[in-house]
Parts: sequence; C-alpha cells; structure tokens
Amino acid sequence: MKNADLIFDLLGISEEVPLVEKEMARKLKVTFLPPHTRTARTEEFASNLKRTFAKVGVQVIPLEDALMEDGRKVKPGIVIIEEGEGKNGNLAIDRVSGLYQNPIIGINDGEPPIPEQANLQETLDSIVGVLAWNLAHVPVFVEHDRWTICTMNGAIVKCGDWKNPEKDVLNSLVPKLSAQVVPPKREEIVYREKVLDAEERGYGDYIEDFMSSAKVWRDNGLMLAHTSIDDLEYRNRYYKRIVSMYLDNRTGMSYGFLVKQLPAEVQPAVERKNADPGLKDLAWDKLNLHQTDGKNYTCVDLFGKEWIVELPDVWVLSTRSGCNKTDLNPEKDILRLGLHEGSITLETPKKISASACRPSYDTFAILAHAVGNIIIASVLLAIDRNAVFPAALMENGLSISHWHGYPDEFSSLQGYQLHGYENPPVSCSTPQSAAYALSGKIKAIEKNGSSNSEYRGDIHVEPHHGTNIAGVMTLTETAKWVDKMHKEFLSRKQPVVSDE
Repeated sequence: MKNADLIFDLLGISEEVPLVEKEMARKLKVTFLPPHTRTARTEEFASNLKRTFAKVGVQVIPLEDALMEDGRKVKPGIVIIEEGEGKNGNLAIDRVSGLYQNPIIGINDGEPPIPEQANLQETLDSIVGVLAWNLAHVPVFVEHDRWTICTMNGAIVKCGDWKNPEKDVLNSLVPKLSAQVVPPKREEIVYREKVLDAEERGYGDYIEDFMSSAKVWRDNGLMLAHTSIDDLEYRNRYYKRIVSMYLDNRTGMSYGFLVKQLPAEVQPAVERKNADPGLKDLAWDKLNLHQTDGKNYTCVDLFGKEWIVELPDVWVLSTRSGCNKTDLNPEKDILRLGLHEGSITLETPKKISASACRPSYDTFAILAHAVGNIIIASVLLAIDRNAVFPAALMENGLSISHWHGYPDEFSSLQGYQLHGYENPPVSCSTPQSAAYALSGKIKAIEKNGSSNSEYRGDIHVEPHHGTNIAGVMTLTETAKWVDKMHKEFLSRKQPVVSDE
C-alpha cells in the first residue's frame, strides 16, 4: 500500500506492518499456558480458540517450544493465553520476556464486571480495573451464548457464538493482538523543553478555541476524562509498578485528543507528467520520499493521476498526553508537535518540563492526519485555486478531534467524507492507525468526484475505538456538531456511541 509506506517512512517506522486481517494472522504466534483454574466453559472455549487460531493462519506454538532457555519466560513475539484466575507470582505477566514483548489474553468465565447502567466513564474505569488486577492486555469473558473482548482503550466487543468463533477471532481478536497499544519511544522524539509561549507566538485565538471546545465536551460528557492508576486496585505494589511501567510511568490514562494543525505554506501539486525532469524522473517506484534543493517531495495517486507534492514541515498544537481534555490548563496542557527535519519533534510550554510530557499514544495518528491534510490541500490547490480546504489550511489551519464515539448514520457533515468502517479494529497508538488515517483520507476525497472545491475534511472511524474528525471547522465547532448529533440521536431514543 503506497500511501501506508509513505507515512511509515515519514514516521521512521521500519518494521513490516501488516494491514489486513489475514496478514496479521500469519505474523502472529501464540502459546497456551496450563490453566490456573478451569470450568467446562472456559476449557471448551480455549480448545475452540486454539483450533480457530490454527485455521485462520496463526502459529500455535507448544509451550515447551515457546519457552526461553530458563524454562519459564516466554520468547519475545509470542502471545500468551492464560485461562482462569492465577496466583501472585504465577501469572502470565510473570512469564513475559519484556514489557511489550508478549501480549496476554486472559480467559474468564462469566460476563464483564461492568456495573448495570454504567455510563461511558464508569464502563471504561471498570475495564481498566480488570486490566490492572489481572494484568492481561486483552481480557476475554465467556458466557453461555456469547463471548466479549475487552481492551485497554475501553473497547467492549460483544462477539457471537464462541463455539464457532472464526469470524470474530479473525476480524476482532487478531487485529488487537497484532497491533499492540504501545506509545512511541521517547528516545525517538526530539524534545525542545520549555520553549512554547502561545501568546508570544500569536496562538491566543487557538488557545481560546481549545478552552471553548473543552467546555462543550465537558458539558456533553462525550469526551472520556481521566482514569488515575492510583484509584485502581492491585494485587500488590510489584504489580502496580508493572502497570505504571507499561503506561510509561504516566499517572493515568486519558482518552481522546484535541489538535489544531497550524497554518502551512502549501504549494500546488504538479502532475508528474508535467513536472520538471529533476522531479519527474526520480525513482518514485522505489522511494516514497525524495529530497532535492533542500525540499522534500512525495508522489501520490489521486483522481487517476500521479501528483508530485512538496511536503513542508508539519506542526500542530496538541493536548498533552494524560491531561484531562475537558478541563485544560492552557499553560501546561497544550504542546507543539511536529514533523520537523525528518524527526518527530515536541515543544513543551514554559511551565512544564519534558519529563512531564510523555509521547501521546495518538502521536502517529495525529501526524498522519496532518500530513494527509497537506497532501490533499496541495492537490486541490492545483485543481482549483479557490478550493475551500487549502485556503483554510493556509490561512487559519485545521482542527483534528478524536472522541470515543461514532457518527450517527442519520447525520452528515457537509463537505466531510466518511471512511474507516471497513478497517481492522486497531487503536490510535499503532502504525496501522496512521496508515488507515492517511490512506483512508486520500481514498475518501476521490468519492467527491467533481465537488472537490467544496471538500472540507474527513471523518475517520476507527472500529472499536472512536472517531477522528479533521477539517476546516474549529475545535469548538466540531464539539458542538458532535453534541448536536448526540442530542438528535437521543431524541430518537438511540445512543450516539456504541461499543462495537
């Protein structure tokens, strides 16, 4: 997938990334631990799961072959499946070879422990509580007629008959194991500490938009707030430290993001066939990026033509990872993030240190959307100098918002293209999410046909996770649109968000 390779190159992702379910399955290896406790139901489910994994192409490794030389730790790259409630010191987490080396599935008998009539925040806190106690990355709950997959990002995926689970295993469970929830590595990011003064740089209006948007999200309750790791129950201090390490020593987990893509100097794209020989004849079939005369270029296929696009540095203002997105402190909670001189770069406000600004789990997705916006604006500008989208990006920038809900099928947003429902369900922290964001954005605009001049943005659905809205609306306008959609949904007595 050419556009996926482009974003991987820009983000410095060098490993092979599977993008469809069958590829994900073929790259997966799993092993089953002896059950801690078992019921007839979990025993039969585990047997069905093992058989189904093999059927869809997952490599099922016997435990004796999966262990390292010490005879206890599991080799890196192998998913561990744990059945039943274990004792301290003998959990799957005690047998991993490294922090992110062995995703763990925990098989449990019964329904997920979520309070009746729980709201979104209570549901999320309940699932995170399960993760903290059992230390399984993907807890699975098996009931008499169905099974449920839960994840760290709060997804609760209700599956069908567990006696015939092939479809759910391939389309839901495999992507969650293949695309791990892992934050970008801190050492791969260039930090500029305490250099961001929003007022001095003329960002005052943008900051006001952040604050106004946060209030709308706070009032409608649709932006999940913050789950503190100190409020969770742990087996002991050792396991609490493991959870803290897994979360990159964050104080908790917050969900959703608010981003303002800063204005950029966009140059009109040039059809490759009409470009100067110095650009036209570059080895575009071998490389997605070329640098010439100190400028970066890429070549994209859009509207049946090849376009050469100049890629300037990309900068955004973004909410800080871990902050409460509905109660922002503008002096500490808004950072400047960019792709600058080939590196992911993060500038912290003057009142907060780099050590307090961990890389957001959403970094890849945010930058992929921002790069995609530049590419689309460049091509649209070449087609129509009066097109709405590039004018907005160059004059006042664009907004990108993420919340853990989904668009109402009865609501539409003029000029915005919808995409993503067909993608495997992965979270924002994964390379796959970045690929789907960029590729989906480019595919979606082609649906506009002759209406490209009126294109205003895109709505990127991430199944089992949430929605990104990127475009010409301000952050506040976006929040108000979601709020309006939610109220209209409720008036029809249907929920605006879904766990599936």
